[in-house]
Amino acid sequence: MKKLGLLLVLLLTGGMAAQAQLFTLGLKGGVSSSSVNVKNPKGTAMAFKEGDNITGFHAGAFARVSVAGFMVQPEAVFSTSGGKLEMPSGSGSAGTQVREVGFSHLDVPILLGYNFLSIARVYAGPVASILINSEFGEEKVSKYLDSADWGFQVGAGVDISRITLDARYERLTRTFSDGGNSFDMAGQQVMVSLGYKFIGK
Repeated sequence: MKKLGLLLVLLLTGGMAAQAQLFTLGLKGGVSSSSVNVKNPKGTAMAFKEGDNITGFHAGAFARVSVAGFMVQPEAVFSTSGGKLEMPSGSGSAGTQVREVGFSHLDVPILLGYNFLSIARVYAGPVASILINSEFGEEKVSKYLDSADWGFQVGAGVDISRITLDARYERLTRTFSDGGNSFDMAGQQVMVSLGYKFIGK
């Protein structure tokens, strides 16, 4: 009898946990608008001004665990971002030139959020970004930048059956160091993505 009672308790608690907890797994992709701003220059005479935004893309996978309205969502996303910088032309010229800086990176955000109105979500959390490649104009500069760094993301989304739609903001700073010259590249981007859930709804 004791074993039967224990089995019933396990079955009941397991059923309750299954109802309270929802696991989701899916793929996502989308576009972004990003810019960079140079801060804290050291040992360099160059002056940079923030220029226009550039358009990038991202694609990857996400998982989500929801319990009592709260959610945890880790992701692994390949992303391109960057921006345009205005700088002196050099060689004694009084003019300026615009150079584009571009990043390719693997982002791993860990987002904490809350579900409401059955379909809507708000969330925020840290993101680890692993640099894969970077170019400044026509020059590859990956070796002069931090190979990995931390930033943050904040956003909102909606779920309609297996379809997800998200909009979020990301900010992350990398340090450029070339001998005695260094500065920080503060990047920010607004991302819009569409996803599909293979597991869960």
